[in-house]
Amino acid sequence: MIQTTEKLIQLLKSGQKLDASVLASYCRLISKYGDREDAAALFRIFAERPSDYKRELLLDPVMRCGDLALAEEIDPFCFEQGRLKEGMPSEVLHVMGYMGYEKYIDYMVDCIGANDWHLCEDACLGLLHLPCESHGERLESELDKVYGQPLFPELLPALSFKFANEQIVSRLLAWGEQASTDCNAGLILGISMFGSTQKTQIKSILMEPFWEMYSSGTGSHWWGYMSMQMVELTFSELISDLKAQTPVARKHAEHTPDERTLEHRLDVLHDLLELKLADVPHPIRFSPLNQESVIDLYQELFQWSNEHEDDSVTGRVSTYLGYNHRLMEKYMQLRTRMEMGIKQELELEVWASGGKNHI
Repeated sequence: MIQTTEKLIQLLKSGQKLDASVLASYCRLISKYGDREDAAALFRIFAERPSDYKRELLLDPVMRCGDLALAEEIDPFCFEQGRLKEGMPSEVLHVMGYMGYEKYIDYMVDCIGANDWHLCEDACLGLLHLPCESHGERLESELDKVYGQPLFPELLPALSFKFANEQIVSRLLAWGEQASTDCNAGLILGISMFGSTQKTQIKSILMEPFWEMYSSGTGSHWWGYMSMQMVELTFSELISDLKAQTPVARKHAEHTPDERTLEHRLDVLHDLLELKLADVPHPIRFSPLNQESVIDLYQELFQWSNEHEDDSVTGRVSTYLGYNHRLMEKYMQLRTRMEMGIKQELELEVWASGGKNHI
């Protein structure tokens, strides 16, 4: 068991008040560096008070560090008569699916039609990891029932790859033009589940204003970042595209985006980069992960290519939108956060190479 897990358990057992953000930070580190022993220890702590919403955060490292043997131990505590026990958080379904536990596939499929947003979402996340061949017709039927509606079980379209091939992508794209931005996460995730062949589609969705893939309170940008990783779309590509669309000398620009579109694209890039800096873990076990260096991205965003002309992204914001535009302040704050990220990245490199050298 790693030291971070031991310390967290001590804090929780001491009764000391622990802010949810601090607890989440502990959990993120344990998820990254812990193992099966850490997962089992944290599940025991969760099991003491499963109705405590803060302790639900412990399920993330349980899920990421656990294994099938642990899932079998979790089963009798969390389930009864083929379903979650009363008062048990629905996140348990995601946990069991992530660990590859197949016993409750039928139950998870039934949960898709439940009038409970959280239960449906966690059932869909669990099913993404599990074999669903025998339920293909049922899943397709559930999707057809709500196809084209503005509001629907949000992550249901993410299961499209379980019963269809890539030809369904055009249907999901068309649905996105009608769907509420409160409910389009599953559409972008569903498209991304077909992998790198959908990179162009995901890039287009991120940059189209009507999808609202920025931090507008819908959470769509969070799923946009997760979808980027599924198709292996990089920030370097997004930054390169943005620069190509906004030449430093405006007189050389033939087809620049209108102001609203440019603002949208800059907002999206900013908000996705904030998720990158937050080191947000992916909810899908088999997803590729974004490994881009913060140092490299910082230079691509803010470094001048020569000392005479500011051709950085902020320089282009000033040229196209004005020095006092609200996005200048956003990107200056992002710059500060990235500088902190650079320091952390360099520190990790030092420790990974064996720590400090003592003379």
